[in-house]
Parts: sequence; structure tokens; C-alpha cells
Amino acid sequence: MGFSKPQHLQCNIDALSIAFKLEKEKRNATASERLLLMQYSGFGGLKFVLNPADNPIDINEWRKTDHPLFAKTQELLQLLRENSTDEKQYRSYVDSMRGSVLTAFYTPPPVINAIAAALKEKSIAIDRMLEPSAGSGAFIESFKKTFGATSEISAYEKDLLTAKILKHIYPDVNTRVSGFEEIPENEKNSYDLVTSNIPFGDTSVFDLSYCRGKYPARVQAARSIHNYFFLKGTDMLRDGGLLAFITSQAVLNSARNEPIRKALMHDNNLISAIRLPNNLFTDHAGTQVGSDLIVLQKNSQKQGLSEIEQRFCQTYTTADDTTNNVLFENLDRIVHTSLYKDTDLYGRPAWIYEHGEGVEGIARDMKKMLLSDLTERLDIGLYRGLKKDEPVIKIFTGPKPELPRDEQITIKQQIGHAPAQNTSSRSTGHVQLSLFDLLASPQQTASAGATSTAVKQSPVKKKTIATAQSNLFSAVNQQPHPLPVNSKPLNGEGKPFNGNKPQGVAGDLFSGLNGNGVNVSVSQSAVLPEPSLYSGSFCSYYRDDCLVTGNGFVGYLRKVDSEKQQAMFHPLQLSGSQKVRAEAYIAVRDSYLDLYHKEAVLQSEHNEERATLNRLYDGFVKRYGNLNSADNIKLIKTDSVGNEIPYMERVVGGVVHKADIFHRPVSFSTNTIAAGNPDEALAASLNKSGKVDLDFMSRISGITTEELKTALHGRIYYNPLDREYEISERWVCGDVVEKAAAVQTYVNENPGDKEAVESLKALTQARPTRIEFEELDFNLGERWIPQGIYNRFASSLFDTEVRIHYSENTDDFSINCDRKNVHIWDKYAVKSESRTYDGIALLKHALVNTTPDITKKIMVGDQEMKVRDMEAIQMAGTKIDQIRTAFTEWLHAQNDEFKKRLTDKYNDTFNCFVRPQYNGSHQEFPELNRKGLGIDDLYSSQKDTVWMIKLNNGAICDHEVGAGKTLVMCTAAQEMKRLGLAHKPMIIGLKSNVHEIAEAYRTAYPHARILYPGKEDFTPKKRLRIFGEIKNNNWDCVILTHDQFGMIPQSPELQKEILQIELDSVEENLAALQKQSKEISRAMLKGVIVRKQNLEVKLKTLEHDIGSRKDDVVDFKMMGIDHLFVDESHRFKNLMFNTRHERVAGLGNMQGSQKAMNLLFAIRTIQERTGKDLGATFLSGTTISNSLTELYLLFKYLRPKALEKQGINCFDAWAAIYARKTTDYEFSVANNIVQKERFRFFIKVPELAQFYSEITDYRTAKDIGIDRPEKKEILHNIPPTPQQEVFIKKLMEFAKTGDATLLGRSKLSESEEKAKMLIATDYARKMSLDMRMISSKYDDHPDNKASHCAANIAKYYQRFNAQKGTQFVFSDLGTYKPGGWNVYSEIKRKLIEDYGIPAYEIRFIQEVKNEKQRKEIIKAFNEGRIRVLFGSTDMLGTGVNGQKRAIAIHHLDTPWRPSDLAQRDGRAIRKGNEIAKFFAGNTVDVIIYAVEKSLDSYKFNLLYNKQVFIDQLKSNNLGKRTIDEGGIDEKSGMNFSEYVAILSGNTDLLEKAKLEKQIAGLHSERQAFNRSKFSSKYKLEDITVSMEAASSRLERMKTDWDNLQKRIQKRQDGTIANPVQLTDLPATADVKQIGTKLNELSAKSRTEGEYLEIGSLYGFTLLVKTEISKKDGMDIKDNRFFVMGEGGIKYTYNNGQMASDPKLASMNFLNALEKLPGLMEQEEKKIAGMKKDLPVLQEVVNGTWTKEKQLTDLKNELAGLDRKILLSISSEQRKDDQTDHFQSDETKQSVSIKSSAKLKAM
Repeated sequence: MGFSKPQHLQCNIDALSIAFKLEKEKRNATASERLLLMQYSGFGGLKFVLNPADNPIDINEWRKTDHPLFAKTQELLQLLRENSTDEKQYRSYVDSMRGSVLTAFYTPPPVINAIAAALKEKSIAIDRMLEPSAGSGAFIESFKKTFGATSEISAYEKDLLTAKILKHIYPDVNTRVSGFEEIPENEKNSYDLVTSNIPFGDTSVFDLSYCRGKYPARVQAARSIHNYFFLKGTDMLRDGGLLAFITSQAVLNSARNEPIRKALMHDNNLISAIRLPNNLFTDHAGTQVGSDLIVLQKNSQKQGLSEIEQRFCQTYTTADDTTNNVLFENLDRIVHTSLYKDTDLYGRPAWIYEHGEGVEGIARDMKKMLLSDLTERLDIGLYRGLKKDEPVIKIFTGPKPELPRDEQITIKQQIGHAPAQNTSSRSTGHVQLSLFDLLASPQQTASAGATSTAVKQSPVKKKTIATAQSNLFSAVNQQPHPLPVNSKPLNGEGKPFNGNKPQGVAGDLFSGLNGNGVNVSVSQSAVLPEPSLYSGSFCSYYRDDCLVTGNGFVGYLRKVDSEKQQAMFHPLQLSGSQKVRAEAYIAVRDSYLDLYHKEAVLQSEHNEERATLNRLYDGFVKRYGNLNSADNIKLIKTDSVGNEIPYMERVVGGVVHKADIFHRPVSFSTNTIAAGNPDEALAASLNKSGKVDLDFMSRISGITTEELKTALHGRIYYNPLDREYEISERWVCGDVVEKAAAVQTYVNENPGDKEAVESLKALTQARPTRIEFEELDFNLGERWIPQGIYNRFASSLFDTEVRIHYSENTDDFSINCDRKNVHIWDKYAVKSESRTYDGIALLKHALVNTTPDITKKIMVGDQEMKVRDMEAIQMAGTKIDQIRTAFTEWLHAQNDEFKKRLTDKYNDTFNCFVRPQYNGSHQEFPELNRKGLGIDDLYSSQKDTVWMIKLNNGAICDHEVGAGKTLVMCTAAQEMKRLGLAHKPMIIGLKSNVHEIAEAYRTAYPHARILYPGKEDFTPKKRLRIFGEIKNNNWDCVILTHDQFGMIPQSPELQKEILQIELDSVEENLAALQKQSKEISRAMLKGVIVRKQNLEVKLKTLEHDIGSRKDDVVDFKMMGIDHLFVDESHRFKNLMFNTRHERVAGLGNMQGSQKAMNLLFAIRTIQERTGKDLGATFLSGTTISNSLTELYLLFKYLRPKALEKQGINCFDAWAAIYARKTTDYEFSVANNIVQKERFRFFIKVPELAQFYSEITDYRTAKDIGIDRPEKKEILHNIPPTPQQEVFIKKLMEFAKTGDATLLGRSKLSESEEKAKMLIATDYARKMSLDMRMISSKYDDHPDNKASHCAANIAKYYQRFNAQKGTQFVFSDLGTYKPGGWNVYSEIKRKLIEDYGIPAYEIRFIQEVKNEKQRKEIIKAFNEGRIRVLFGSTDMLGTGVNGQKRAIAIHHLDTPWRPSDLAQRDGRAIRKGNEIAKFFAGNTVDVIIYAVEKSLDSYKFNLLYNKQVFIDQLKSNNLGKRTIDEGGIDEKSGMNFSEYVAILSGNTDLLEKAKLEKQIAGLHSERQAFNRSKFSSKYKLEDITVSMEAASSRLERMKTDWDNLQKRIQKRQDGTIANPVQLTDLPATADVKQIGTKLNELSAKSRTEGEYLEIGSLYGFTLLVKTEISKKDGMDIKDNRFFVMGEGGIKYTYNNGQMASDPKLASMNFLNALEKLPGLMEQEEKKIAGMKKDLPVLQEVVNGTWTKEKQLTDLKNELAGLDRKILLSISSEQRKDDQTDHFQSDETKQSVSIKSSAKLKAM
């Protein structure tokens, strides 16, 4: 019987209906219901369920062949919805259903029955069985029937719906709705049988014992779920136990899986391996797939491999270049009746095996083969546990095995208890002791008891023991008072009891000492209560192994369930004194934790609880000593929640003090605020309530409110909208356009409110200058542009109705077009080998600025391979560019009203922000020690920045190097603390200069309470105390290094929330893909699902990494840190983000770094607390180090809410507005097209700068007036050496051909070929530095860069010898490495040998090994004892204050980023350079070494221009709206044409750049002219059509008016009669009846969008129409009324809305007709205006552009110059007797060579 989709779907619906019914009725299934439940088969093979089916019209999205299944699918979805408690649960059910489409292929029962029967016939008895991927329980059913009721069956099923079915079929089975990886460790080595049809795929598994293990096979297994199931399954088996898995053939066939197979054979015997036919699943699951049955027997004492086991591990390659397992060379191991050659699911050649007798025949033959294998290889004695006696402890001394064998120490108990089982407790970063660990002697052995079974141990390193956390009461899991397995009980002196002592006594809790050190006796009760449910009050901080009191005993908790607030209480047998002491400790602990949590949550003082804590603590200390005494620490370490208790005490000068929490709250501030002047009163008010509270300000300052208003005139404004006062920096800032509109409305209604008028005036004056339509650049796909505009454009482009919808949640567009035409099918379509991408598909790509990844099939030898179809991709890119260009042209062609509305929306959304002018001159900084700092006062720039930080609760301090950022940090932190604006600020800085920050803080504020732990204080053990110190004390500031900050645990809840957002975006993409199910292949869908699953594992792993590598004691949220100062914030720019543009160069690492994620977690914690943006201050002189794309990450950190307001919720939405992607196509080595994409152009840059500057204080040294040297840049040109000349030619040939042997290296690999130009660029850099960087075969040369640099260093050395002037030498290439040749050492050699400079005066920064040496070398440099210091950007470019004597900087190479160049120069060009100031004209020479015909000069110019643009953006002083960042980066190098032209040394490049710029300008001008012309043409056509329509309308209106005048009737009093005749009313109906009827029609009519005739008036037809609109996802139906004349014009009154009053309702139609004269007048005016515009438009349309000849001449000149450049290049080639094919190839590659000698701004 074939696979029936309708039948399987119906069975699934019936089964789910019963399952839901059973849940509601809370009962087990009846026999008949159970049979129906067992028919459930999942949704494998039912791909149609991926299609949408919520609405009837969704059937159009389905394949026609699946239409009969649509109704049933709707029934299924309705069933799931009806049985869901909310939308979230419904979505989880649907996701479960859809997720099983690719995974739910259940095994036919006859095959499982055959496996079970074969085992039964071999007399196998099963007590414990595990099914790790149970499905609906087919394996369970079969084994239950065959073996009867077993004592225990455990099943794992990850799928939600399937697990629900499984639980109801087998209520007695221990079913767990989770993945197999979540099985508890204590179930290892315990199962008789593990059997399943396991999942297959390259899906990763989150199991740290595997993915983070030391053994390669386990690490590999964690990356593929099928391999993981095998190894994990054998872990669960007891010795002798059996594993029987049905799995994919790839487990045995894949050569990569050989380590897995070897690992399996290490501790298991191979019983059977049988290949099953491809048609096994055809009838049952509708799919053909090859599978194997593998049966193993656990044998941990195995010594070697048999021949068949060796063959099991091996594979061989077939003639078709596929791999196959050696076992199946013989077809006898394959169940089949026929075979033929075909392809597998992936299109690869494969042999297909089939069985002609179907499933029954397969089961019969498989069973026969399996029985034979069991007879031959099953060790029944091993299975039954019949083994020879072995030594008590057998220690493995040989080489460490591939896989760890579990350490088993089985103790034969002398009392009747079961052996103890260890369960690992969560690591808290220190050694948590068991109570019984206090009794153990270090010399005690691991043996216990006289008789033991065999033990197998792996070598254990001491280090592991020292750092691992012991399990609390590790030996007492199963007993109320057992003996520890690693010790005998001790007496009071710490010695073993003699044999007469009772075995059950736990021992002395405190090593036999009471609080006074006196020996005590042990009370020995006969019996303790059994463990029971804890009946005491449950606290939120309880967890496993937590000490508690209950029922008169002290004990510990296990199986803690925080949600249910319950746990198992295990009592301990303690002596009387021990019990009293433990109870006293528990009381102190609970009192402390209760106090802290209450104050942290409620943010209010709890004095009663604080008094209780003091009382309990004082009593405990009086009796037992300080908490940190040795005896008490032992007690505390036995308590899993006691980690914070030692930090309740502080030691100052050897004296123990109580922590601050004993005296005052530490989780919030309780300072009484006072102010000495209006400004301080204002700041205090903002802190207290977030607004200007004049009454409060008056109270704390003693100044009246009127006096305050007068004193703060211009500083505060009245906000009439909220009826309160606001500070000017807040009122006149942000979105002033929106504010001004609202205030204007208020003023119109309240013209007498003078304060409101003053406030409005301030907003109006601050409004940014309007940006007009002509100045704007638009990208198709910008999210702020209304969808209706995209609808109109697409409909115009394709000449048919197109509907576009944007989903903010998924950041994606959906497009619908019911009537496609030739524009879609042909004009804007790309046809490839695999499919046709029509205009709709390409429009979607155009909207998100991507290009489709089109593939084709090629033959490589005899094998067919799928590769990217670059020609089709390039064509698609061209069509997409046409669509995007057409959008811009279409916008310019629209009428003025449209343009005005679009411009208004843009200005209201983006050009509406104002940055206030912050003036902090009033600040007095009362606690600042100016004398100690050696300053009269702060710079005004520093004051302004501090004021900005205080007002906004954060900022970006973008100050140039040497501008005093350190003092800004210290002063702002202390001021925020003083005024209560921050409770506990934290500064984090680089390790190299954080000490200077701390010293500056101490100097500036000598009495401040600063916590600055040194490196030695941050060891794993000591840092726990540091975290406790931070939490429990009120610090003015905490200062840490970046690395130390990274060790602080973050709030797990916040981590989960942020990481879940990242996962959600992938899930939303998957959902969007599933909706296109008929368009996509199974392989594509599975690929996305696997990516989702792998991301889930990755996020789990990342979450674990962040948690496990820190000490899980006090997290960041608990510390109470409420403001972060991040020095050198650019070090955190590597933040995770999602994007579609994965192939775009220069975006950085999208995966992000853990360091950056940690900072994001911390900032989000603060922002969550305040409900506002910022919450942190970033300080760096290089906030933008290389590209403007870095701005997005800054905003993601600090302005998430502001981005959300602009509709930007991801990087792609941001890039769609501000970036413009360029795509270059080049030829590869194999003459294939290679695609290169990058965000090279940035548009709307002034608005981007405005958004940045709103939260940024940007200052250059010049702005501040810092007394520092000027920079004198010297470009030192060096002619190439003869060897370089030859190598340059080889580089050009390599760039053209890809022949790597020209460079003296091996042939390029496939991956290297893709990076050919990056390799070429790298070689060019090395070549220009020194030829010996490429190969040792090259010699020194007097004209190389090292020689020139040495000569210049010597020149400056001699010139400033008297002053001991110093010099920096930078190079990121050829850095110092001991024992090998490098440029640093070469220049040093020249300086010593050629110029006589002493060797000790020349040092390399790489020589220093620690911070102490670093400081010594910098000190010697400043003193002139070291005169020349070499280093890289990373090691010497930051944190080095060696400027005192610096007179020159040498750049041997140019770094990749402008920020790196600035950091290098900042080492000498900064305040405090005395020699430059007094002896060198206050200048520092900066020498850039550039070899001619190399990339040196080009790269330097590129960086220089990029830095200019970045500086202009920061200062918000850009003269251009679009900038070009250039076309070279460290990830991809440069493009071919530019590379070859620059290396050729052709001076025509500069002229070429000028010509290109002129041509670009003329092109732009012509484009503008044509736009205007096209716009006028469209307008002319529109006006002509509009005039005709208006004239026609006017004539018809006149006719209607004439008819009305003729027919109108008047009453006796002269008023016009209103003889309305309604269809359903008699002619005699009165006004009330008519009005009532009309209101009834208004409420109940449903015309489905058609006009329905309802009556007449004076011969005019009365109509009603139902119009439908959407609001919040709901259909809103609205009835409108019309009166229509003979010409078909419909007139309305009150927009067609019917009045509720009957009299007014009856007059509706007559009122509409009376508007006719006014309407006719309007039409006449329109016609007159259009007649006036016609001659002007005709003149523009018929005009021509006057500069066409000038443009043609320039193009001809450029073409001639291109030919000249190409000829010069080919001429160079001919000189080396090269063939002339280079020129023709070059011509094919690039008709015109692009110039990048200068960055272009447009």
C-alpha cells in the first residue's frame, strides 16, 4: 500500500483530538482511544502543512495537487487553536507540527517487532529500557508486547505534540518532553537496553561534557546529532547492556565518522550491522532513504578489536567517488531483493537497494540476519553480569584512552543501604565542602569496606581536584546519615573511630570544637527521620544543598523546585552544640538575604529587619567569633547559598568591621539632597523626579520659586502639554518639530499663556533648517517610507496592481500580485538554469538590497556539482539596480504635492533632532582637589561634558587624545554620586592605564570611597570577595579593567531575553520561509531549520560561557551599579548583530565577541532600571575607527529606544536608510566572475551626524586649546629597488593570472583563489616594507625602506642629541620576534653598525613581559635613556604616555584604520611634550615612508580622506550629503584594475580621477535635467488628461444643477422641500420615518463595496456603499451615502456619514446637492490654472540639454587616457617578453580602470 497523505493527516487529527480531550478530562485513554492514538504518525511527508491555511484565500498559495487537503489542514489548525490557552501556546503547537515535517519518519512496526523478537529468542531479560527519540512510542509498544511489563522504561521526545500523544498511550512510561542531551548524569551506566530510530543531521547538541570535552571524538559528535546519540547512548548502558539503533547510512559510510566508529568500538562489542533497503519507509512515511541497523554491547573491560570491528571502522571509495563502509563490500550484509544505480537525496550517485516483498519481507530477512549475529557475537554472560573476580581497584596506568571511562567506585555497604549516587552541583567558583569533608584527613585513602567490586579509574590531576566544587553531602543522597565513601568516621580528635563505634554517626560538624575551641562529645541518636517534603517557609534563594532548619532538625534541601516552592528536606544528625551553632548561622544568613532582597526590590528602607540582622549577627559573633574565622568559614562552605556571607564583614587595618548593609541600604541611595545655588537645585530636582520641581528646589535651596524662575530664565521653560517646567537642554532638544506642533495647538486655544508662547518661540527658533526634496537621496526599501508609496511605484513599474506589506517583526517585505504580465515575466525577470526569478522576486530583493544566490549544475569529471551561477547573479543584480534606480526616478516624476508630503515626513522623522548647547560653567565641583591635580580649574570643554553627562545620564565623550577624558570620568562620577544622580558608578578602562585613572581619581577626590582592586586581588578566589564588597558597600566609584569587568556575572534573565531576540529573528525568517513552502525545496527548508537549531545550541553555549567563566555569586544587577563609564569604548565595538548582507565586506564580525555582549547586558540592565536610553558614558578619541557602519553599534548600545522610534529595529533597517551598497564584478583566476559587495557610499549623512551629535560631546585638541605640538606630515618617497621592480611585475601578472608560483609559493587553493586580490594586496604591502619579508633569498639594499628609515632616525638622533630627543617607530608588519629576521631588528642593526647609536638606547615594546617592565621602559623613554622605541599599533599605539621628549614619529607602514593612525600620532602629539615645545618649534615630524609604484601613498591618502569625512561627521559640519569611503579594506584588498594601475606607477591616474569627477558632475546635471524633463512630460500628460476630465466633470455638474433648478419644489414659507423617497418606505413617510430608516441603513447595510440604490430625490438616485478598512488587525465596516445625477457624479455631505438625528439625516442628500455651485467654481479654477501651465510645460518637454557636447568630449578624453594607461601596462609586460594576451584580457575585465587615488565625495 502506498503512502496516503489524507489518511495520515486524518489519523493525526483524530489522535490529537483524543489527546486534548484526555487532558481536559484528566483521565487515561480507553482501549479504543489508545488504538486511535497509536495511529499518530507525525507530519513527515506532509509538507503541505507548511502552507498558510488561516483564511479561505490561502488556498491560492497551495499546489493544486494539495487542494483536497486544504480543508482538513484548516480543521487541524482549528483543533490546535481551540485547545490552546493563548496565542503563544498555539504558535508552539503549530511550530511543533511544522518542525516535524522533516524529522517525523516513524519506523514500520514489523521491523521493530523483528528486533524485539530476536532479542527475546536469545533469552535477553530487560529491566531498564531507554528510548532516546521515542516518537509516538513504536519501539516501546513492540518491546512491551514482546517482553511484557518491564520494571522501568524511560522515553525522551523533543516534539511537543508527539510527546503529548506518547504520554497518553503509555501513562506508565517515564516520558520527558526534552532532548536526549538533558538526561541526568546519574542515569549513566544504568540501562539494559537503549533502542530507537535516531534523528540524523548536522545539528549541534548542547552538551558541555561533549562539546567542551578533551576528547576529539566527543567534540565531533556534539556537532552531528546522530553521532551524539550513539556515544551518549552507550554512556547510558550498564556493562553488558545492548544498544540497537536504526540510523542513516552516513554513520557507517562517512569517512569523517571514522573517529566516532573507533570510539564506539573502544568500549563496546559490535554485535550486528545490517544495511536496510531504501524502500523501508516508503509506505509508512512516504520517503525513500537508506538506513542501517547497528547493535552494540557495552564492554568497558575490552582489550582489543576483532576483525569485523576493524572493518566496521573503515570505509573505501567507490568508482563513483562516494564512500562506503567496508562491511558492505559483501552484499550479504544488505537486506534487499533488487538494486540499481541512481542518485541519493543530495543528487550524488548511489546504489539503491529495494525489497520486493515490502516491510514484512524486510522484517523477516533482517530478523534472520540479526539472529545469526546475536548467536555468533552476543556475550550473554557479560549481559547477565557473570564476570570473573577482579582486583578491588584497578588503576589504568597506560596511555589515556580516546574516551573517558566513567569513574566507578562501588562500595559494598555493611549496612543495608543502596550505593550512593553522585549528582554534580552547580559550580560557584570555589570549593564548596560537604559537612563530612570537615571530618576527612588528607591522608585517607579512597577505599571503604572490605569487599569491593572492580573499579576502573582515569588518572586524576591534582589541579582538577583543587578547582572543582565538591558535592554537598556527596555520599548521602540515598541515606539520612550515611558514611562518606572517601573516609571513615572520625572521633573528636580528627582520628578514625574504632570498630565499636556506630557506623551511622555522621561525625563532628566542627572538627570536635565548640566556639571556644573546647572538645565536645557527639550525641548519638538512634534514628533520624527519613527525608520528607520541606514544610518550612520557602525562600526564593533556596537551592540544592542549602542548609535549613525543619521539624526540630538542621538539614539540607534536595530537588528544589522554585516554581512550585517545594523541596525535599534531609535531616542531619548533629550534636547539641553543633545544632545550636548551625541554627544561629542559618538565622543570620536568612536575615541578611531577606533584608537585601526586600530593599533591592522595594527600594525602601527596612529598619526593623536591619535591627534584627544586627542583633542576630552580634549574638553569633559574641558566641562563635567573626564570620570569617576559620571554623565559621568551614561551616559556611557547607551551605550552597552561603557564598555572600563572608562579605558581610570588612577588614580595615586588621580590624573587622561590619559591612555597610548593617547600617544603611546598599542597593539604593538614601542621601539627603541639599543645594547651594539654583543650578544645583535644578540638578537635584532632575535626579529626584526626572523633572523641574520648583517647590522641591525652593525647599532644598531656600530660594523662592519666583526667584528661581528669574534666576533660571532661559534655562527652564514651561511645558504646557504636561503643565510642568523643563530644563532648556531637555525642552529645546530631541524632536522639536513634534513638540512645536503640539504646543502651537495649545497656544491657539490659550493665547494668553505667555509662558507657553515663550516655550513655543524657543522650539521654533531651534527647529533645524528644512531639507527640500531636491536635496534628498532615497533608497528603495527605506522602512519609514509608507507602504502605499511602494504599492504605487510597483504598480507603475509593472503596469499592474501590486501590493507590498512590511513586517516590522521580521524586517521583511511581502509582495502580492494577482495579475502578472510581461513586465514581470520577461522585462524584469532573470531566467537561470535552476529557476526563473520574475520581477516580483527581484523587487523583493531590491527592497532589502540583496541579490539572489542563483546556482547551476556543472560536471567536474564524471560528477555533477552545484555552483553559483555568477552570470545569472550579475544579471539579477543589474535588474535589481534598474528597479532601485526606477524608484528614485519615479519619485522625482511625482507631483509637487506628493513631494511635499514625502519631504515633510522625512523632515519630521529624521531632520527634527536638536542637540542642546550644554554650558557647565556654573558648576563649582565642591569636593575637587584642584591643588593636588596641579590645575586652576577644569577646561570649559570638560565642564560642559560633565554637565551633559549629569543631565542626560550618559553621553559619548568623543575627545581627542590628550583632551583630559580621565578627569571628565572621575569628576562626572563623583558629581553624579554627590548629587544622587548615580548611586554606585563604575569606571572600566584598559589594563595599561586603569591605574592612572585610579590615581587621578584619588588625587582629585582624596576622601572618596573608591574600590580599585589590583591584578593580584582578582584571582578566582579573591574576586568573590571583591564582588561581595561591591554589592554590600556604598562606594563613590568602582574602578575595574575591561577584563575584570568581563568576569562579573550578568543577570541570567537579561541574558536570556537579549539572546532570545537574536534567536527570534532566525525563527521569524524560518516562518517566512515555511510560508513559501511550494516555492522551496526540502533541502533548503531543512538547511534553515538546522541553522536555527545550531543557533539555539550556540546561544545556549554562549550563555553558558558567560556564566561559567565568571563566579556565579553576585551578578551585575545585584551590585547596584547604575552608571558605567567605559574608557576606550571602541574596544567594545565588536557587538553581535544580524544582517542579510553576509557577503558585504567591511561589516566586521557579525557573531560579535563575548566581551561586547557582556557590556550590552550590563547597559541593558541599567536601561531596564531607568526606562531610558543611555545609562552609560562612552569615552574614546576614536569612537568611529574605520567605517560609518560602526555608528549603528554605538546606537544599539546607547539609543535603542530612539532607533525604535525611527522604525529601526536591526542593522538592515538602518543600512536601508543611510548606506548604499556597491557591487563589483571581476574575473577570477579561472576566468569566472567574482562578486564583491560593500557599503561604500553613505547618504543622508547630515541627519546621521545630527543623530550622533545629539548624545555626543565632540572636541578636538584645537577646540579645547590644548598646548600640544602641531603635526608636520612628511611623505618620504622611496624609488623601488631593482628587486622590487622585478617583483612588482610579478605581482601584476599574479593579479591577472592567479599563478602563485610567480611569487615563490604553491598553487592557490580553492579558498585562496576567492581571496586572490587580498593575497596580492598583502604581498604588495610586504614588498614595499622589505623584500626579505617575502623570502630570505632576497638581499639587503641601501635604497630599501629600512635603510631610509635608519638614516632618518640617525638624523633626528644627532639633531636633538643634546636634548636626548626620542623617536617612535611604528610598523604592524615585520614586528620583533626573538631569534628570527624582522624589520625592527634590521633597522636596529643598521643604527648600531652604520650610525654608532648604542644598542641600549634602542628598544622594542614587544620585549616587555609584564606591566612593571612596560612602565620601566616608558619611564626610561621619557627620561631619554631610551631614544628609539619600536612597536605595533596595538602594543605601542595606546596607553603609552611617552611624549615628554618625542620629536619624530616614523610610519614604516600605513595601518588599515584611520583611528590607528590617530592613535599612533597621539603618542607624541599631546600635552607635555617639552622638547618639541621648546626646541623644535612646537612641532613633531611625522614621516610616512612610501615606496613608489606600491600601495603606500594610495593607502595613506585613503585613510587621510576617510578620517576627514569621519571628523566632519562628528563635528556635524558636512558640506556633502553623500560620501564615498573608498574601495579597499583589510578583508578583501583592492580591486584588480586599481591594483594594476597603481603598481604600474602611471602618473595619468590623477588626471583620470579629475576627468571622472567632471564627467560624474555632468552626468548628475544631465540626470537632473532629464528628471525635470520627464517630470514635466508626465505633468503635461497628467494636465492634459486632467483638463479633459475636469471639463467633462464641469459639464455634467452643470447638467445636474440645471436639472435640480427645474425640478426643485418650495414650501409655502419659501423653504426648499425635501421629498426623499426611500425604497422600503411609502411615499407619505414623514421626516422621522425617513431619518430612522436612513440610520437603520447606516447601521446594518452590507453592500460588499458595491453601490446600492435606496431611493430618489428630485430624480437623483440615492445610494449607500459599505467600505471596509483595517485597524489593529480588525475589519472596520463603514456605510457612506451618496446622491447621483445623470452624469454619474456622486455627491456627498458630511463625507457621506449619516447624522443620528432623524431630521438632520433626512436632509443629508439635499445638503449634498446644494454644494453644486461651489464644486463647479472649484472645477473652473482648476481648468484655468491648468491652461496657464500648459505652454510652460510644453516648452520644457521640447527642450534639449545644452552640455551634451561637453560631456561627449570629456568621455572621449577619458577613453583616450584609459587606452594610454592600458598600453603602458601592456608595454611593461612586453618588456619581459610576455605575450600580448594581457591587454585583451584586461580590456575584457575592465573597460575603464577605476581610480581610487582620492576618495570621492558626492
